[in-house]
Amino acid sequence: MDTYTLAEEALGYVTVEDDTNTDPRHLVSPSKNVLIDVQKKVRSRPGYTRKGAPNSALTPIRNAFTWNTSRGDDLPIRFYDDEWEVYLGTIDATAINAWTRFHSGGSTTAIPRSASWFDTGENIDLLITVQGDDNLYEWNGAIAVVASITGTTITKTGTTTFAQNRFYTTRNKTVVCVRTGTEYTYTGGEGTTTLTGISDTTGLVAGDILVQKVVTTSDKPAANRNNHTIACFENQLYLGSEDDEEVWVSKNNDYDDFTYSAPRVAGEGGLGTLTDPVRGFGQVGGTQIIFCGPSAAFKAIYTQITVGTTLSEALTFQPIKSIGANQGALNQESIVPVGNALAYLSNEVALRILDDAHVGGELQLRTLSNPVKPDFDAETWDNACGIWHKNALWLSAPTNSHVYILEYVEDANGKLKRFWQPPQVLPVRAFSVIQQDLHGHSNAMPETYVLLDGLSDTGYDADADADVKLPIETKAAFAYRTYGKRAQLKTFDEYFVEGEINPGTDDLLFTLNYDYGGQTQMPERTLSGTDESILQGSVGYNSLAQQSLGGQSLSGLLSAPPEARKFNVTFEFAKEDFMKLQPIFSTNEVDRYWAITAHGPNVALSPRKNTAIRR
Repeated sequence: MDTYTLAEEALGYVTVEDDTNTDPRHLVSPSKNVLIDVQKKVRSRPGYTRKGAPNSALTPIRNAFTWNTSRGDDLPIRFYDDEWEVYLGTIDATAINAWTRFHSGGSTTAIPRSASWFDTGENIDLLITVQGDDNLYEWNGAIAVVASITGTTITKTGTTTFAQNRFYTTRNKTVVCVRTGTEYTYTGGEGTTTLTGISDTTGLVAGDILVQKVVTTSDKPAANRNNHTIACFENQLYLGSEDDEEVWVSKNNDYDDFTYSAPRVAGEGGLGTLTDPVRGFGQVGGTQIIFCGPSAAFKAIYTQITVGTTLSEALTFQPIKSIGANQGALNQESIVPVGNALAYLSNEVALRILDDAHVGGELQLRTLSNPVKPDFDAETWDNACGIWHKNALWLSAPTNSHVYILEYVEDANGKLKRFWQPPQVLPVRAFSVIQQDLHGHSNAMPETYVLLDGLSDTGYDADADADVKLPIETKAAFAYRTYGKRAQLKTFDEYFVEGEINPGTDDLLFTLNYDYGGQTQMPERTLSGTDESILQGSVGYNSLAQQSLGGQSLSGLLSAPPEARKFNVTFEFAKEDFMKLQPIFSTNEVDRYWAITAHGPNVALSPRKNTAIRR
């Protein structure tokens, strides 16, 4: 009976180790567009589908996020060209389901960045945005659909009042019609479904979408001081600029007031001078962190002091000593909260994590990207963005349409394992989570995609005015195997493969590289999802009930298509001597699904010696 030497799981993707001298259960370069799930199978990547209408304009989405408002509304926001848009699903029983402009005339070059600040007067949070000028832009997220109009009133659809839809009762009482851009100022009616006191409602029709006007506050914190980065901590805005080394802090009850006294009273504004221009903000363990320049970061320290008989507060900025040369943050968009820590791309470039595991009172810095260091070193990281989603850290490298995923898997005993997925080829820049699904925003045009959706990527045929399916080029290249006898010749005549496949996959290509790069030979075999002789029962669904909650990684929740089936196949080969062997699985068509559970040959030592390499 033949004995097969099988690789029965996949451990992760590595490139820092020599691919002939690492665990053969690792995937190596040039693997791409495949994922390792929590069952340790390697599977083809699901596709993406567009969310919203197609748009062929060559203006990428420069930034995007989902604003989780204080009233429980989730408002997906995206910025491109001079347009600021929000995705609207159903508003007051009116189905919109489209990206909708709430502001135009923004910067066409700067990256808009936003923070949420709570206004106790209106009892809602406000979205405050900066875009590389000396203004602050305020929007409250108010949206309504027009039901009817009179000469001086506007009535909305639904039963909620305008105030319940976040429209102002005391601040700037101006609304904008999305369709025409016309502004309408009201004086009352916010507590009802009808706004009143409007001087002229000409141009409005039933079904129009109204938003609150974006309010611009100029010369904040100072005239001609450009604001590039923003954060909110303890309801105080932090503003940074690429043009100076200062960080301005607002009052906690007035976001555009940056004044402070000496000594400073708690809740007042503040001003700090750092060592370099601010790159980004984050929080670790309840402490505000400010990254500045290529090699520094600071902690904001609030200390209560007594000056005479007055209780005051000192705001100081202390350097984080664990951050060394080029270990500061690359940009704001690649700073990602991960539990009680901050993961970020540094200027080296490396993925690092800053956490509050204090040693001698200092925050600690660790490196997470070493297993794929060659990939990181070769990558172009301009405008990189990151997000944490379902126990995985996603990083985009939009210049080359690459996405890198660091997977976290924790078992029921709390033991944590991290591993890298192979690179994904996806045309995205920014990420956001919309209705629990991960979305990628295009690095080339004003489009947004639902990621990990379907079996093909989605394009648009303008001539046919229809979506088209795009193939996904998948490749799972395992590390070379030497079978414990690196210097000796081996041979085999059968190779066993077990996995999953759907009927639409009739061209799963299996390639064997005999010796490095296939120097000796590169035989190929093809697997088909319609070959009944190798197929068995249907693939089980990876539901939550079948997995421990601690093991719910992103890739572990990717279920197989309902028509996918298990397969077992043994390929026959003419015996050929080799020293090392590399298996590769690949497809490059639409609607393909496949997964590899185990594979390996009935390998044995060759009776021959490799006299060709003797000298």
